[in-house]
Amino acid sequence: MLITKLDYQQDQLIEVETAIKKDQEIIDQKLSGIIEIIKQLGQAISQNLTALQTETNKANENQDQLRRELQKLTTKQDLDLFMINSGLNLRTVSFPSCKKNPSKRSGKYIIQPTEDDEPFVGYCEQTAFGGGWLVFQYRYDGSMNFYRNWTEYRNGFGSIDGEFWLGLDRLHLLTMTRKHELLVELKDFNGNYKYARYSEFMIGSEKEQYALAKLGFYTGTADDALKNNKEEKFTTMNRDNDAKFTENCASAHQGAWWYYRCSDSNLNGMYVNRDIKTSMHWSRTHYIGMAYSRMLIRET
Repeated sequence: MLITKLDYQQDQLIEVETAIKKDQEIIDQKLSGIIEIIKQLGQAISQNLTALQTETNKANENQDQLRRELQKLTTKQDLDLFMINSGLNLRTVSFPSCKKNPSKRSGKYIIQPTEDDEPFVGYCEQTAFGGGWLVFQYRYDGSMNFYRNWTEYRNGFGSIDGEFWLGLDRLHLLTMTRKHELLVELKDFNGNYKYARYSEFMIGSEKEQYALAKLGFYTGTADDALKNNKEEKFTTMNRDNDAKFTENCASAHQGAWWYYRCSDSNLNGMYVNRDIKTSMHWSRTHYIGMAYSRMLIRET
């Protein structure tokens, strides 16, 4: 009886071992299948990543090529031709302001404040003072004559590749559409750098004679040489809007500006290394000419 019982238990153990062995074989087969699937997925992911990297490289190359083409643009005619030849939608390559341009690289970009506005090529300063600045006046070597008439200051002149004035009409449109701040950068002929920054800056319309409608709080290392110019109208050689009745300040100072009795600042004056009233100066106490002037606005 005891032997029979032991034989029965041994048979039971053999059955259990056999069942466990079969289960283990099934598990091993499933694991092998899972491992093979994982391996195939890994290969597919690797191939997809390689393809994605290739496409990313192509996209970066195209973007670099587009940026190089943009840097060649200087006039509206260049911009029109570029858009036709590239076949690009303007919305894909333009920005409402330099601040809304995600690139950290300074250079030329297509700016279109609103969909209804005419686009233009502007220079975005993307590193100084946090970036996002649009340059509207730039002087550094005296190659461009800034003693010009009303129409030229309204429409703009010069080349973004050199010295230039962006244009009062454009300044009005930009600063009227959105709130902006102003940055003025200066260097004297010894290379000394200073700046003046104003928390708000807005230019009136041509009907308002492009008056300096708003000028915010001043900070900086240069003089506050616009302190007295707020609400002053713009004056050129052929449009006398300044408050001085005895003379045209633009003619007297060989420039064009929001003059307040012909004093304090004259950044569109003559490019000379001299202490004379016609110089490109920025001071409430002297007329020492600057070697470098850059005026920029940024959306706030």
